[in-house]
Amino acid sequence: MNNLLSYSGINTKVRAMEANLISREEYTKIANLDSVAEFNALLADHPGYREIFRHYGNTILHRGDVEKILIYALYLDFAKIYRFADAEQRRDLDLLFFRYEVRILKSCIRLVYSEEDANAPDVHPFFTKHLKINVAALSASVSMEEYIQNLKGTQYYPFFEKLQASGRNLSSFDYEMQLDQYYFGKAWKLKEKLLTGDNYKAFTGRLGTEIDLLNIMWIYRSKSIYNLEAADILSYILPITYRLTKEQLAGMATANSMEEFMELMKHTAYKEMYPALQNHTMESKYKQLVRKVYQMNKRKYPSSMATANEYLYQKELEISRLITALECIRYRLNPQNRLSYIIQ
Repeated sequence: MNNLLSYSGINTKVRAMEANLISREEYTKIANLDSVAEFNALLADHPGYREIFRHYGNTILHRGDVEKILIYALYLDFAKIYRFADAEQRRDLDLLFFRYEVRILKSCIRLVYSEEDANAPDVHPFFTKHLKINVAALSASVSMEEYIQNLKGTQYYPFFEKLQASGRNLSSFDYEMQLDQYYFGKAWKLKEKLLTGDNYKAFTGRLGTEIDLLNIMWIYRSKSIYNLEAADILSYILPITYRLTKEQLAGMATANSMEEFMELMKHTAYKEMYPALQNHTMESKYKQLVRKVYQMNKRKYPSSMATANEYLYQKELEISRLITALECIRYRLNPQNRLSYIIQ
């Protein structure tokens, strides 16, 4: 009973926030907009984004500015939930905060490698207070050497220093892939220390499914696009399994042909991915399957952070769709085709 009561408050707050998510009808309206200005005006009047857009008043916002504002909106919602949470609930959210921090690190890596002038990611004041990294310094770095020096004193410095000491000529892609490995590996261990009960079960199912699916997709790309050797594939995959067995993972990575890989994958717990790999819709299928886990957790573990996590995942998907809508407007795609791109 105490557990039920402790989560009723935060779940009620989250359900109120869910009411402000964009509906199918609103996506249809967005798909028919003609300009970024119209897009901005619609969101400035939408209850899910009104609070954040009002800070910009009559400022003319370009596509890049709007993308930053949308991502900022996710951080704003996270901060609202975090402030409402108690100590136990915050431990679950801390693992999600870790994920956001890694995403910011990755965006700053892309700035280092970008040949265009770019600004630092907009970070909510709550994040600035809690982040262990200096976003301004990282985003101003002109080389990976400087970037790594700007991480001194953080948990990430030894990791990046070791990568740099390897002597390999690493690309932005390499650093980001290695950082993903670091995040998933550490989060998988941290759950043992931070979470208990239904929060532990929900997080394990969610992260475990993501890891399995990401490994399958990486092996597929490695074989179909990059034509990598088995040793190189194994160096990139996450050494963690959930519903896959270690034998299945190794078998797919070392398969001698795409046909052999597909046959092995078809006999795993993720056989639903088989047609998606064949018709090149695996990213969309990945989102579907992960979202299914979030929804299942919400039903199965009502007295946990599953409701809050499912909402924040929905918000992420919503922001991704809105950014896609911006791209459709930018490239003046036929409005009749836009909705199929936006909602995948």
